[in-house]
Amino acid sequence: MKRTWVLGLAMAMVGIVFAATPAQATRIGDEGCTPGYWKNHTDSWSEGPGQPIATSTPLNGGRVGFHTTAALMGDTLLDALNYKGGAGAEGAERNLLRHAAAAWLNAASEDLGYPYRRWDDPGNIVPSVNAAIASGDRAQMEAVQMMLADANELGCPLN
Repeated sequence: MKRTWVLGLAMAMVGIVFAATPAQATRIGDEGCTPGYWKNHTDSWSEGPGQPIATSTPLNGGRVGFHTTAALMGDTLLDALNYKGGAGAEGAERNLLRHAAAAWLNAASEDLGYPYRRWDDPGNIVPSVNAAIASGDRAQMEAVQMMLADANELGCPLN
């Protein structure tokens, strides 16, 4: 009963957090590519013409901005797309970061209309993922991961 209540509360909080969309965002829509797509199409990693994203781009700080736990410090976007999950909070963090990396790449791409932005308001990808990881709570990480997974599976118009 307690687990169901916690998961329900976490999902409700995620729904509120992800409801905000900044006015300056472009190409907001209903498209998204899965972690598998991004893992297998690294040539599509771009923020626009002449702005490639390297597979060696770190997850932590800098350009991407995720705040991972020490166990995943130094991992890259490509590493995250290859995560397999696992037990406990660390497994939930890996599952979350697999979908977060795909979400970050979806939002970076000018070739698709992804429903979420990378930064800006607290309701966007990086702040929401960082809050879930900082909580250390598996249920909260799973709730954010499920929201991103749903968006990442909307349909990929890229080839």
